[in-house]
Amino acid sequence: MPKHWKPMTMLIISAIFILSGGIFSAGVLLLLTAGTFGAGLLLEKIRASHSRSALLLGAAVMFEFAALILFRSDWMQSWKVNWIHGADFFPFGFAFFVLQSIGYLVDVHRGKCHAEHNWQRLSLFLLFYPRLIMGPVVQYSTAEKTLCVPSFSLSQIGAGFFRVLLGLAKKLILANWLVQIFDTVMLADTALYSAWIYWIGIFAKFLSLYFSLSGYADMAIGTALCYGVKLPESYGKTMFYPGIALFAEQWNRTVVQWFSHYVGTHFHGRNRFFHVFAVVITWGCVGLWYGFRLTTMLWGMGIGLCIGLEYLFGNKNRYRGFRYVGTLFLLCVSMVLFVLPDMPHVLLCWKKLFQITEFTPKEADFLLLKGYILVLLVGVYAATGNLHTLLRQAEKQKWFRWIRLPGMLLAGALLLLVCTAVLVTGNGSTTADLLL
Repeated sequence: MPKHWKPMTMLIISAIFILSGGIFSAGVLLLLTAGTFGAGLLLEKIRASHSRSALLLGAAVMFEFAALILFRSDWMQSWKVNWIHGADFFPFGFAFFVLQSIGYLVDVHRGKCHAEHNWQRLSLFLLFYPRLIMGPVVQYSTAEKTLCVPSFSLSQIGAGFFRVLLGLAKKLILANWLVQIFDTVMLADTALYSAWIYWIGIFAKFLSLYFSLSGYADMAIGTALCYGVKLPESYGKTMFYPGIALFAEQWNRTVVQWFSHYVGTHFHGRNRFFHVFAVVITWGCVGLWYGFRLTTMLWGMGIGLCIGLEYLFGNKNRYRGFRYVGTLFLLCVSMVLFVLPDMPHVLLCWKKLFQITEFTPKEADFLLLKGYILVLLVGVYAATGNLHTLLRQAEKQKWFRWIRLPGMLLAGALLLLVCTAVLVTGNGSTTADLLL
């Protein structure tokens, strides 16, 4: 394929992917893409007049955030049911699309990048379908160097395909099984299980969420690599850290960096407490981006507050083992805010977790653990990142370099076989859940 055809081919494939979500969904994304293209050109033209440029930028940002609130929040549920035939309607990748679009317009307004005059290049930047799946969010000045001039190779295609299979296995095998522990515990009668099982259920949900989101990110990065596009990592190799700040640095890092760069910088000051305030505001916005609910906003603000307290009073060199346990405890407690829809459900779950009189193990506890103990142990080990460390150390050995290629082929074949079996034997919701 001629080199100059590759970006157009990638754009056509992305358009087909978007159309698979429905004509209305595709129309919303294409309309906003055209609006971003036009707004960028106009911003560059009137950049010398700061007041007019700021007014146009403010209008564009408000319009895009209004669209995000409209399609993502539950506040407009009745309107969505009556006018767009479904309360669950949400264009593919719209949350990431909005961040990319607003970031591009802000950078043009600030003069940090030029306005793109080629609609195909900007459309590819906004609509490239692997990034619509699960990010990451990158600035246009960075993305145009690789996205619009992709470099194909067989080795990249092989590595990308293996990364896709690895992400798919995270989602279908680990995440989907682990979440069943949480669902079983939450739907059961309050007196059936002890408080220990509720803690295990919340921990399993945390593991499931990590494998789901990092699995989607792996699929996005792997798919992009097949096209010769290298995307930055979104999640760390582990979910266990000796501090909330370290966890926050590795959790959907490009989204957090986006809010820190475009939102948090406006609240910084010389006083350390202004820094803490900026972090709380930044993470509150991150929580709202995940879902326009009070619970997710409180989750984000709680994470930001913990980061601020660590910044003010933390000592990372003392009580390291205790810090691992304390961080995991705080993350599990706050995860209740993230996964449950409203405060009554959150308060009920917290009540179950902290019932001191209900910590005596019950027979139902052992029956539940008997069915899920294997996947729970595998999930815990996979979330430590030790396997990644061992493989990285083994690459220094000559014998490992000899077996690396056949080992990857065998592992890829097994992952493909298992994931295919799960998709075939599972119900329709398993397949549908893979489409964001």
